[in-house]
Amino acid sequence: MAYHCIIVPFDGSDHAQSALNAACGIAKGHDTQVHVVNVVPINIFPEVAASDPAAVVSPSYVTQKTYSKLFDDTLLEIHAEMVNTIGDALSELDPSQVTYEVIAHPSAVDGIIDYASDHSCDLIVMGRRGLGAIRGLLGSVSYGVIRATTTPVLTVK
Repeated sequence: MAYHCIIVPFDGSDHAQSALNAACGIAKGHDTQVHVVNVVPINIFPEVAASDPAAVVSPSYVTQKTYSKLFDDTLLEIHAEMVNTIGDALSELDPSQVTYEVIAHPSAVDGIIDYASDHSCDLIVMGRRGLGAIRGLLGSVSYGVIRATTTPVLTVK
């Protein structure tokens, strides 16, 4: 079965790297789009705003313009780090098949599911465990995605 669109949630973990390799193997030789997505929890941004040297006063006084710039700059930094970390892992695919995106969302689980739905992805390939503190057979994000989505999910370790 050939898939048309695969999403690979990527957090830099070894399991996420394995998921990239699996997605590449599935997409290779087909006209399959691979979307590598890093979902950044939206709640990191108040801490980013608080650490802004330009915000000499309390973070509650950070202007919307300053906050927006910090937000955008942070997403760009994460994007560059993600692409650098991935390196040549998807080099067997045509560059037009691969999209790298960083999105901010309150929930990693919902962010992955929403992205897959919004982009009509017909497969989610993800690591069984990520960089989070919870350890078990399945990480909390992969477990949440499996339970909440109707899109087929392949977990890789």
